[in-house]
Amino acid sequence: MKFFVEATKLAMNMERSKDFTRAFNAYQKSLSLTSNETTIIKIQSRQAWCLHQVGNPLETERIYQSLLEKFPNNPWASILYAKYWIKTRRWKAARSLLSQASTLFPNNLELYLTHASLMKDMERSNEAIEILKKALAQESLTKGRGINRKDIWAELGSLFFQRGDYNSSISSLKKSLLMDEEENFLHYDILGICYLLVGDHENCIHYIDKYINYNGEIDTEILKIKARAHARAGVYHLATASILQAYALEDRLNLDAEDMIDLAPLKQLGFLETLENLEIEE
Repeated sequence: MKFFVEATKLAMNMERSKDFTRAFNAYQKSLSLTSNETTIIKIQSRQAWCLHQVGNPLETERIYQSLLEKFPNNPWASILYAKYWIKTRRWKAARSLLSQASTLFPNNLELYLTHASLMKDMERSNEAIEILKKALAQESLTKGRGINRKDIWAELGSLFFQRGDYNSSISSLKKSLLMDEEENFLHYDILGICYLLVGDHENCIHYIDKYINYNGEIDTEILKIKARAHARAGVYHLATASILQAYALEDRLNLDAEDMIDLAPLKQLGFLETLENLEIEE
């Protein structure tokens, strides 16, 4: 095991240094020191990439095809081949391979994550959402990249948010929140914004406060959201306090048309006119 690790580290360092021919040969040494099927696939995939980098894509393809043939029951042959196609911008081929592989290996989380990420990059968020839903429908999932079900729910919530489906985003994010300790949850800001956009100012403030508490940093945008929620609730002194806090961060402030839907009462009260470096976008 010690010799395998040393040989592989050496090969990876050569690859990082763009010494691809020597890296390919060094990976060959690693292959002679392991019998683990998944490890063999991963090392040969690195060799294939080295060949691509020195201008031999035909041999690269031959290696990946041989991996599919030699290891038909191992999902990593499909995953790494698809990732190669993604790197080389052959998205349709990658998508087709990942779809086929997900049918063969329905419990492999890495397949779902790679496929959903591809769809997201292709700006096909609806398909990415369906892929993640399919993953969550499986009774058991292998671990992928240290990611668990709570992370899939969180990513699903983010995708719903990007699509403008705020109620579905809230539902997904709260499922993620229930699966972990409160301080580990990373999406209180999205939850707060979603609650603002569905008209629930109380929950908006609740989750924005949690974001500020656990994140340890305050930014202008999050304070504007909090100000808007207070303004919606008619608590104008708290809305002005949040605006002043946001203004103090950079000694200036930008408010766009969406902000002003909620903050118009502060303008009517004459408060906004007291801020010297304030820009209101029409």
